[in-house]
Amino acid sequence: MEFREILARRRMHRAFLPEPITQEQIERIVGVIRRAPSGGFSQGASIVVVTEDERRAAIARAFGDEHYSLNGRNFLADAPVHLVISANESLYHARYNEADKLRATGGDEVTWPVPYWFVDAGALMMLVLAAAIDEGLAGAFVGHPDQKRIFDELLGLPAEVVPIGLAVVGKPGGDPPAGSRLKERRRSTEALIHWQGW
Repeated sequence: MEFREILARRRMHRAFLPEPITQEQIERIVGVIRRAPSGGFSQGASIVVVTEDERRAAIARAFGDEHYSLNGRNFLADAPVHLVISANESLYHARYNEADKLRATGGDEVTWPVPYWFVDAGALMMLVLAAAIDEGLAGAFVGHPDQKRIFDELLGLPAEVVPIGLAVVGKPGGDPPAGSRLKERRRSTEALIHWQGW
């Protein structure tokens, strides 16, 4: 599939068929982590793959079934693959305190203009969703205010691993069209892209 075609299909689906997808497809989707950006090659992003019915149902309940239900279906519970995408800040600090990085900065850890561990994890999330489309599947990404506690309890995340959210992947279901409501909210290209300055 051409990249432009993947972009044209990219959207956050809210309905999935509760049919499993193949292990090979899952491995190709999560395998994009090897091509994801990684500041200083810190390799601080990670994915927890959840395909077990009971664990996916528990995640869906913890995220709030009623909030994600549509026409009597819960798209989180229906999606056959849950991917918890996380960042580990400590790996970035460790990497940027190694000799080669300290030489480049005169002995002090680089000043982080933004938390690159979250930047890299967000880039990984987009690669995962694009890889799902490339497999002929659909995906969505959601977050929860208490997601660290939820995933710690349900999946045993280490203390230093911070989930940025949950990507769900599966065969697209009868997701209703976004309609004109979202088109009315879309900001103009001119408001989003600035040439040669703000």
